[in-house]
Amino acid sequence: MSDRNKVTDLDRNEVSCEDCALFSLCFAQEISDEERGRLDKVLKRRQPAERNDHLFHGGQNLKSVTVLRTGSVKAYSISHDGDEIVSGFYLPGEVIGLDALSSERHPGFAVALEDSRYCEIPYRDFERMLAESPKLNQVMLRMLSEEMTETRELLLVVGRLDARTRVSLFLLSLSRRLARRNQDPDRFRLTMDRRDIANYLGLTIETVSRTLSGLQRDAIIEVRGKQVRVLDRPALQEAARQLEELDSVNQNAG
Repeated sequence: MSDRNKVTDLDRNEVSCEDCALFSLCFAQEISDEERGRLDKVLKRRQPAERNDHLFHGGQNLKSVTVLRTGSVKAYSISHDGDEIVSGFYLPGEVIGLDALSSERHPGFAVALEDSRYCEIPYRDFERMLAESPKLNQVMLRMLSEEMTETRELLLVVGRLDARTRVSLFLLSLSRRLARRNQDPDRFRLTMDRRDIANYLGLTIETVSRTLSGLQRDAIIEVRGKQVRVLDRPALQEAARQLEELDSVNQNAG
């Protein structure tokens, strides 16, 4: 039997959102018991995606909203010249596909970076729940706001800050997101390759590699393959303060 078709004892025992090991990280824990009961009835659990499998393609109609359970996912679009443009990465507990809510069509692609599992909420059921639940609307607005903040930071970073600052901010962002999920913020694995990181940050692969090596030489991080250990958090936070300074200049200029 392939890993794709394996069912663990945890999977067999899982009959509701509250039974899920990811419950404390998922938006489902923020809505009422009654609303969660309705969600349990329509939710499609434990959908598998092997590495390089697409969850959806750009231009595809929005059929469901996706909550990542395990693994990681890359979001990207294709330019007019046919080039891939990486727009973000998703971690367990995060909702994928919210940017399709307005047009009901996915503007970009989502592909698994590793063997992953996810839950699907049929869009029409999700839409009905939004119409009936002010709390769910609040939760979704917060999630959209978090995505917009990440996007806004990226727009400020690309082309305006040096490579060291961009890479430091990227690592710090991953660390913060892991901390919100009660995972170790100082030890994590980069499931995306250097090419994806370079694409996302508007750098070359060689520059990303040199920058990571430089941060390691300065004892700010330790890198072993895809494994990263944060050794000097204040140094990474200093890079974030540089972004705040740039943002402050922009606001004053406006």
